[in-house]
Amino acid sequence: MAKKRGSQASLLLTYVATMLICIILFGTCAVVLLDVFVTQPAKKKQDALNGVSSSDEDAAVDYSYANETILFVGANGETLNAVALVRVKPQDGAVLIVPISKYTVAKVGDTSGTISGLFESGGMAYLKRAVENVFSVKCDKYLKITDEGWKSLVEYTGGTSDYTFPEELRYKNEATGELTSFSAGQATRTLWGDDIRRIITYPLYSEGEKTRVQVIGELSTCLINSAFTSNAADMKANLTNIFNTIFNNSDTDITTKSFKEVREAYEYLLDNAKSPATYRMPRGTWGQNGYFTVDSEFVGELKDYFGIE
Repeated sequence: MAKKRGSQASLLLTYVATMLICIILFGTCAVVLLDVFVTQPAKKKQDALNGVSSSDEDAAVDYSYANETILFVGANGETLNAVALVRVKPQDGAVLIVPISKYTVAKVGDTSGTISGLFESGGMAYLKRAVENVFSVKCDKYLKITDEGWKSLVEYTGGTSDYTFPEELRYKNEATGELTSFSAGQATRTLWGDDIRRIITYPLYSEGEKTRVQVIGELSTCLINSAFTSNAADMKANLTNIFNTIFNNSDTDITTKSFKEVREAYEYLLDNAKSPATYRMPRGTWGQNGYFTVDSEFVGELKDYFGIE
Protein backbone atom coordinates (compact mmCIF):
# COMPACT_ATOMS: atom_id res chain seq x y z
CA MET A 1 0.00 0.00 0.00
CA ALA A 2 2.78 2.40 0.90
CA LYS A 3 4.57 1.51 -2.31
CA LYS A 4 1.45 2.37 -4.34
CA ARG A 5 1.10 5.73 -2.60
CA GLY A 6 4.78 6.50 -3.31
CA SER A 7 4.25 5.71 -6.96
CA GLN A 8 1.22 8.01 -7.13
CA ALA A 9 3.15 10.85 -5.45
CA SER A 10 6.01 10.42 -7.92
CA LEU A 11 3.60 10.59 -10.84
CA LEU A 12 2.02 13.72 -9.36
CA LEU A 13 5.39 15.43 -9.01
CA THR A 14 6.29 14.49 -12.56
CA TYR A 15 2.99 15.90 -13.79
CA VAL A 16 3.46 19.15 -11.88
CA ALA A 17 7.03 19.53 -13.12
CA THR A 18 5.94 18.89 -16.71
CA MET A 19 3.19 21.51 -16.38
CA LEU A 20 5.62 24.08 -14.98
CA ILE A 21 8.05 23.46 -17.83
CA CYS A 22 5.23 23.84 -20.37
CA ILE A 23 4.07 27.06 -18.74
CA ILE A 24 7.62 28.48 -18.82
CA LEU A 25 8.15 27.46 -22.46
CA PHE A 26 4.80 28.78 -23.64
CA GLY A 27 5.25 31.93 -21.57
CA THR A 28 8.68 32.59 -23.06
CA CYS A 29 7.34 32.06 -26.58
CA ALA A 30 4.46 34.40 -25.86
CA VAL A 31 6.83 37.12 -24.60
CA VAL A 32 9.06 36.75 -27.67
CA LEU A 33 6.09 36.85 -30.05
CA LEU A 34 4.66 39.87 -28.24
CA ASP A 35 8.00 41.66 -28.56
CA VAL A 36 8.41 40.78 -32.27
CA PHE A 37 4.88 41.49 -33.44
CA VAL A 38 3.66 44.16 -31.02
CA THR A 39 6.38 45.91 -28.98
CA GLN A 40 9.03 46.33 -31.71
CA PRO A 41 6.61 47.57 -34.41
CA ALA A 42 5.17 50.05 -31.93
CA LYS A 43 8.69 51.24 -30.99
CA LYS A 44 9.69 51.61 -34.65
CA LYS A 45 6.52 53.58 -35.34
CA GLN A 46 7.23 55.91 -32.41
CA ASP A 47 10.90 56.28 -33.46
CA ALA A 48 9.77 57.17 -36.97
CA LEU A 49 7.50 59.87 -35.53
CA ASN A 50 10.47 61.15 -33.50
CA GLY A 51 12.79 61.11 -36.52
CA VAL A 52 14.91 58.19 -35.26
CA SER A 53 15.66 55.22 -37.52
CA SER A 54 16.68 51.74 -36.44
CA SER A 55 19.59 51.91 -38.88
CA ASP A 56 20.89 54.94 -36.98
CA GLU A 57 20.84 52.94 -33.76
CA ASP A 58 22.42 49.86 -35.33
CA ALA A 59 25.16 51.81 -37.10
CA ALA A 60 26.60 53.60 -34.10
CA VAL A 61 29.85 54.55 -35.84
CA ASP A 62 32.19 56.97 -34.13
CA TYR A 63 33.22 59.59 -36.69
CA SER A 64 35.32 61.66 -34.31
CA TYR A 65 38.41 60.34 -36.11
CA ALA A 66 37.49 62.75 -38.93
CA ASN A 67 37.56 65.87 -36.74
CA GLU A 68 40.04 68.25 -38.38
CA THR A 69 41.06 71.88 -38.59
CA ILE A 70 41.49 73.23 -42.11
CA LEU A 71 43.25 76.46 -43.02
CA PHE A 72 41.15 77.89 -45.86
CA VAL A 73 42.63 80.62 -48.03
CA GLY A 74 41.05 82.37 -50.98
CA ALA A 75 43.66 84.12 -53.11
CA ASN A 76 43.98 85.85 -56.45
CA GLY A 77 47.58 85.07 -57.30
CA GLU A 78 49.59 86.32 -54.33
CA THR A 79 46.80 88.60 -53.08
CA LEU A 80 44.83 87.24 -50.14
CA ASN A 81 41.08 87.61 -50.46
CA ALA A 82 40.02 85.61 -47.41
CA VAL A 83 41.61 83.56 -44.63
CA ALA A 84 39.74 81.36 -42.16
CA LEU A 85 40.24 78.47 -39.78
CA VAL A 86 37.52 75.87 -40.33
CA ARG A 87 37.01 73.13 -37.74
CA VAL A 88 34.91 70.22 -39.10
CA LYS A 89 33.36 67.80 -36.56
CA PRO A 90 31.16 65.29 -38.43
CA GLN A 91 30.16 63.33 -35.32
CA ASP A 92 28.82 66.50 -33.68
CA GLY A 93 27.29 67.89 -36.88
CA ALA A 94 29.39 71.03 -36.62
CA VAL A 95 31.39 73.27 -38.94
CA LEU A 96 33.10 75.95 -36.85
CA ILE A 97 34.62 79.00 -38.54
CA VAL A 98 37.05 81.66 -37.36
CA PRO A 99 37.66 84.38 -40.00
CA ILE A 100 41.15 85.88 -39.89
CA SER A 101 42.30 89.34 -40.94
CA LYS A 102 45.18 89.34 -43.39
CA TYR A 103 46.57 92.19 -41.28
CA THR A 104 46.88 90.00 -38.17
CA VAL A 105 50.32 90.41 -36.58
CA ALA A 106 52.25 87.13 -36.55
CA LYS A 107 55.74 85.68 -36.31
CA VAL A 108 57.52 82.81 -38.07
CA GLY A 109 60.93 82.08 -36.61
CA ASP A 110 62.73 85.40 -36.38
CA THR A 111 60.50 87.03 -38.99
CA SER A 112 57.63 89.22 -37.82
CA GLY A 113 54.92 90.91 -39.82
CA THR A 114 51.32 90.63 -40.89
CA ILE A 115 49.89 87.36 -42.16
CA SER A 116 49.66 88.94 -45.60
CA GLY A 117 53.29 90.04 -45.51
CA LEU A 118 54.49 86.64 -44.34
CA PHE A 119 52.50 85.00 -47.11
CA GLU A 120 54.19 87.23 -49.68
CA SER A 121 57.58 86.29 -48.21
CA GLY A 122 57.20 82.55 -47.77
CA GLY A 123 53.98 81.40 -49.43
CA MET A 124 51.57 78.94 -47.86
CA ALA A 125 54.27 77.35 -45.69
CA TYR A 126 54.83 80.67 -43.91
CA LEU A 127 51.13 81.47 -43.78
CA LYS A 128 50.28 78.12 -42.18
CA ARG A 129 53.01 78.47 -39.57
CA ALA A 130 52.00 82.07 -38.87
CA VAL A 131 48.36 81.12 -38.22
CA GLU A 132 49.37 78.16 -36.04
CA ASN A 133 51.71 80.37 -34.00
CA VAL A 134 49.12 83.11 -33.46
CA PHE A 135 46.20 80.86 -32.50
CA SER A 136 48.12 77.90 -31.01
CA VAL A 137 46.08 75.56 -33.19
CA LYS A 138 47.47 72.84 -35.46
CA CYS A 139 46.18 73.06 -39.02
CA ASP A 140 45.57 69.44 -40.03
CA LYS A 141 45.10 70.44 -43.66
CA TYR A 142 45.34 73.58 -45.74
CA LEU A 143 44.09 74.78 -49.10
CA LYS A 144 44.59 77.96 -51.07
CA ILE A 145 41.93 78.07 -53.75
CA THR A 146 41.95 80.15 -56.92
CA ASP A 147 39.12 82.44 -58.02
CA GLU A 148 38.02 79.94 -60.68
CA GLY A 149 38.16 77.09 -58.20
CA TRP A 150 36.10 79.12 -55.74
CA LYS A 151 33.42 79.80 -58.37
CA SER A 152 33.17 76.08 -59.18
CA LEU A 153 33.05 75.14 -55.51
CA VAL A 154 30.17 77.55 -54.83
CA GLU A 155 28.27 76.05 -57.77
CA TYR A 156 28.20 72.73 -55.93
CA THR A 157 26.87 74.35 -52.75
CA GLY A 158 23.96 75.95 -54.56
CA GLY A 159 24.88 79.51 -53.54
CA THR A 160 22.99 81.42 -50.86
CA SER A 161 20.09 83.85 -50.70
CA ASP A 162 20.07 84.08 -46.89
CA TYR A 163 22.80 86.69 -46.51
CA THR A 164 22.12 90.15 -45.07
CA PHE A 165 24.57 92.84 -46.19
CA PRO A 166 26.18 94.86 -43.38
CA GLU A 167 25.69 98.07 -45.35
CA GLU A 168 24.99 99.29 -48.86
CA LEU A 169 27.75 98.38 -51.30
CA ARG A 170 28.44 100.77 -54.17
CA TYR A 171 30.63 100.07 -57.18
CA LYS A 172 31.81 102.36 -59.93
CA ASN A 173 30.10 101.73 -63.24
CA GLU A 174 33.02 101.52 -65.69
CA ALA A 175 30.81 102.63 -68.59
CA THR A 176 29.25 105.70 -66.95
CA GLY A 177 31.61 106.45 -64.08
CA GLU A 178 28.65 106.53 -61.68
CA LEU A 179 28.47 104.67 -58.39
CA THR A 180 25.94 101.84 -58.59
CA SER A 181 24.42 100.08 -55.60
CA PHE A 182 25.34 96.40 -55.59
CA SER A 183 22.99 95.49 -52.76
CA ALA A 184 21.80 96.41 -49.30
CA GLY A 185 19.90 94.58 -46.60
CA GLN A 186 18.61 91.05 -47.22
CA ALA A 187 19.85 89.47 -50.46
CA THR A 188 17.10 89.51 -53.08
CA ARG A 189 18.70 86.85 -55.27
CA THR A 190 21.02 83.88 -54.98
CA LEU A 191 24.64 84.89 -54.49
CA TRP A 192 27.21 82.84 -56.42
CA GLY A 193 30.99 82.65 -56.45
CA ASP A 194 31.75 85.97 -58.14
CA ASP A 195 29.15 87.76 -55.98
CA ILE A 196 30.66 86.39 -52.77
CA ARG A 197 34.21 87.23 -53.81
CA ARG A 198 33.06 90.74 -54.72
CA ILE A 199 31.42 91.24 -51.32
CA ILE A 200 34.45 89.89 -49.43
CA THR A 201 36.92 92.09 -51.33
CA TYR A 202 34.78 95.26 -51.21
CA PRO A 203 37.28 98.07 -50.46
CA LEU A 204 34.98 100.75 -49.00
CA TYR A 205 33.44 99.26 -45.86
CA SER A 206 32.76 101.98 -43.29
CA GLU A 207 34.89 100.15 -40.69
CA GLY A 208 37.36 98.80 -43.21
CA GLU A 209 39.10 95.51 -42.50
CA LYS A 210 37.14 94.90 -39.30
CA THR A 211 33.88 94.72 -41.26
CA ARG A 212 35.48 92.65 -44.01
CA VAL A 213 36.55 89.96 -41.53
CA GLN A 214 33.02 89.83 -40.12
CA VAL A 215 31.67 89.52 -43.67
CA ILE A 216 33.92 86.48 -44.26
CA GLY A 217 32.47 84.79 -41.16
CA GLU A 218 28.86 85.65 -41.93
CA LEU A 219 28.99 84.76 -45.63
CA SER A 220 30.79 81.47 -45.00
CA THR A 221 28.20 80.51 -42.40
CA CYS A 222 25.27 81.42 -44.68
CA LEU A 223 26.77 79.58 -47.65
CA ILE A 224 27.40 76.34 -45.71
CA ASN A 225 24.04 76.35 -43.91
CA SER A 226 22.18 77.07 -47.16
CA ALA A 227 23.99 74.14 -48.78
CA PHE A 228 23.02 71.77 -45.96
CA THR A 229 19.43 72.99 -45.87
CA SER A 230 18.63 72.77 -49.56
CA ASN A 231 21.44 70.98 -51.38
CA ALA A 232 22.88 68.30 -49.07
CA ALA A 233 21.82 65.35 -51.25
CA ASP A 234 23.45 66.81 -54.37
CA MET A 235 26.62 67.65 -52.45
CA LYS A 236 26.79 64.09 -51.11
CA ALA A 237 26.39 62.71 -54.65
CA ASN A 238 29.12 65.06 -55.90
CA LEU A 239 31.69 64.64 -53.12
CA THR A 240 34.26 63.23 -55.55
CA ASN A 241 33.71 66.12 -57.97
CA ILE A 242 34.00 68.61 -55.11
CA PHE A 243 37.29 67.04 -54.06
CA ASN A 244 38.55 67.14 -57.67
CA THR A 245 37.58 70.82 -57.93
CA ILE A 246 39.56 71.61 -54.78
CA PHE A 247 42.51 69.40 -55.75
CA ASN A 248 42.79 70.80 -59.29
CA ASN A 249 42.35 74.46 -58.37
CA SER A 250 44.27 74.73 -55.12
CA ASP A 251 47.60 74.66 -53.45
CA THR A 252 46.64 71.99 -50.91
CA ASP A 253 47.90 69.02 -48.94
CA ILE A 254 44.52 67.29 -49.20
CA THR A 255 45.21 64.08 -51.14
CA THR A 256 43.06 61.36 -52.67
CA LYS A 257 44.02 59.11 -49.77
CA SER A 258 43.14 61.65 -47.08
CA PHE A 259 39.84 62.41 -48.87
CA LYS A 260 38.86 58.73 -48.91
CA GLU A 261 39.68 58.43 -45.21
CA VAL A 262 37.09 61.05 -44.23
CA ARG A 263 34.55 60.63 -47.02
CA GLU A 264 32.17 58.41 -45.03
CA ALA A 265 32.27 60.86 -42.12
CA TYR A 266 31.43 63.78 -44.43
CA GLU A 267 28.56 61.76 -45.91
CA TYR A 268 27.30 61.22 -42.36
CA LEU A 269 27.56 64.97 -41.74
CA LEU A 270 25.59 65.77 -44.91
CA ASP A 271 22.92 63.20 -44.02
CA ASN A 272 22.38 64.35 -40.45
CA ALA A 273 23.24 68.04 -40.04
CA LYS A 274 20.84 70.81 -41.04
CA SER A 275 22.58 74.09 -40.15
CA PRO A 276 26.02 73.01 -38.90
CA ALA A 277 27.98 76.23 -39.44
CA THR A 278 28.68 78.90 -36.85
CA TYR A 279 31.45 81.48 -36.67
CA ARG A 280 33.43 83.21 -33.94
CA MET A 281 35.17 86.56 -34.45
CA PRO A 282 38.73 86.79 -33.07
CA ARG A 283 39.10 89.19 -30.17
CA GLY A 284 42.00 91.58 -30.10
CA THR A 285 43.21 95.11 -30.72
CA TRP A 286 43.28 97.13 -33.92
CA GLY A 287 46.27 99.46 -34.01
CA GLN A 288 46.41 102.87 -35.66
CA ASN A 289 48.47 101.30 -38.43
CA GLY A 290 45.51 99.01 -39.25
CA TYR A 291 47.21 95.89 -37.88
CA PHE A 292 45.35 93.44 -35.64
CA THR A 293 46.85 91.82 -32.54
CA VAL A 294 45.01 88.76 -31.22
CA ASP A 295 44.11 88.80 -27.51
CA SER A 296 45.92 85.99 -25.68
CA GLU A 297 42.68 85.08 -23.87
CA PHE A 298 41.01 84.41 -27.20
CA VAL A 299 43.46 81.58 -27.85
CA GLY A 300 41.97 79.69 -24.89
CA GLU A 301 38.44 80.54 -26.03
CA LEU A 302 39.25 79.19 -29.48
CA LYS A 303 40.35 75.84 -28.07
CA ASP A 304 37.05 75.57 -26.20
CA TYR A 305 35.10 76.56 -29.31
CA PHE A 306 36.90 74.00 -31.46
CA GLY A 307 36.79 71.35 -28.71
CA ILE A 308 40.53 70.69 -28.72
CA GLU A 309 43.13 70.55 -25.98
